[in-house]
Amino acid sequence: MRSTLIAILIMMAANCSCAQHKEFGWLIGTWKLEGKNAYERWKESGNNTLQGSAFRVHGSDTTTTEKLRFIREGDIFYYIPDVQGNPAPVNFKITFYDNNSFVAENRHHDFPKLIRYRFIPGDSQDRIEASIEGDGKVIPFHYERVK
Repeated sequence: MRSTLIAILIMMAANCSCAQHKEFGWLIGTWKLEGKNAYERWKESGNNTLQGSAFRVHGSDTTTTEKLRFIREGDIFYYIPDVQGNPAPVNFKITFYDNNSFVAENRHHDFPKLIRYRFIPGDSQDRIEASIEGDGKVIPFHYERVK
């Protein structure tokens, strides 16, 4: 009985991790913000999350500006940025996703209230078009894959 329960728990954990890779795996890699020395890097983590970081490069110095992650709670995914200087991470519920995009919302947050990512595969260069939005303001971000 105990070994059956352990096997079921292992299978459930594997399904959660695979689901995140399946749903948001297009993010995995390193992405450079167009025209800036700013990047996002995404990788799989073993504890049912997809983790990332946003960072800036100045000469030989690298400064992390955000820690990012996806988690799954039941049937709901959350995008959670932990921005340097903010008191705590903020949960954004994934309200839409498909094979190459997602929308995350937290209508109670001051700004942004909405985060969008869209993967655009290319013959020579993959891109991501992203934006943060709220209260009539939209800030776009254009990334190109570097790894």
